[in-house]
Amino acid sequence: MIKSCVIGLSRIGLIHCDTLIKLKNTELTYVYDSNSKLRTKYAKKFKCNTSKNFNKILDRKDISLFVIASPTITHEFYINKLIGRNKMIYCEKPILMNSKKLNLLAKNIRGKKIRFCVGLNRRFSKEYCKMKKLSKNKNIKRIKITSKSLNWDPKLSSRNGGLFADKGLHFFDLACWFGSSKPKELIVTKALSSKEYLKQNDYSEAIVQMKLKNNIFVKFIFSRHSQSGSIEQIKLYGSKININSDNFFNKKLLNKDFSRKFRDSYYECLKSFLQRKKEEHLLKEGLEAQLISDLALKSARNNKKIKIFK
Repeated sequence: MIKSCVIGLSRIGLIHCDTLIKLKNTELTYVYDSNSKLRTKYAKKFKCNTSKNFNKILDRKDISLFVIASPTITHEFYINKLIGRNKMIYCEKPILMNSKKLNLLAKNIRGKKIRFCVGLNRRFSKEYCKMKKLSKNKNIKRIKITSKSLNWDPKLSSRNGGLFADKGLHFFDLACWFGSSKPKELIVTKALSSKEYLKQNDYSEAIVQMKLKNNIFVKFIFSRHSQSGSIEQIKLYGSKININSDNFFNKKLLNKDFSRKFRDSYYECLKSFLQRKKEEHLLKEGLEAQLISDLALKSARNNKKIKIFK
């Protein structure tokens, strides 16, 4: 039995709590949040333990798995503490805010052989897995990815890395996954900030163009302002392929919040990590997607094309 603790009790943290209860051979033993009302409320709801002192949970030798679903600005603090105790770590993306620190952290994770997973859950969506299977050997030429949010909190975006990391990272990863390649260059052709996002030094809308090493062209359309609900759509084009993700999802969920539309993918991603015995799971892919996110931000600020993975 794997005993676990979920850190951060926002929407994603609560999904992980449900997942750990449903998974075989796992137990949601503790929940933790810096907000005392939240940790008390959800410890009662999930019939598990909590503590106002995180170190007391950390000291528990029987708690081997920690799921980090707190704001990105807190990840470094928790990861370093967990590495020091040789705990198993599942971390929501993005891993850290600072790329230089991220590379050092990854080196430390690998050096100490920590079991670590980055939550790239979209790869485990059954709808996207069907698309991936159908597109195999079909010579994809173009990929178009659209992601628009409904009434997203500017402060939440900022504390999780901004538009390109908080929103874009999943889709940069999916483009590489669907295209079976890495990017060689990208450019942000449009980047706008509404008043509330400008205050956070963040963007509310962007268009990104990226070319993969196998010459697949990818276009991303990101927005924090949607008039018709939350929109996530992926289209794959080629001489023998024309696939639209809308045709794979339940129509009732098409414009619903991602935490409802992709709820099962969180389960599958965490299950995959626990079933694999390898030390790292999607860490390499998470690092690469975060690098793309950082370079997209650089392109937006400098209005220049950026070379990647030369």
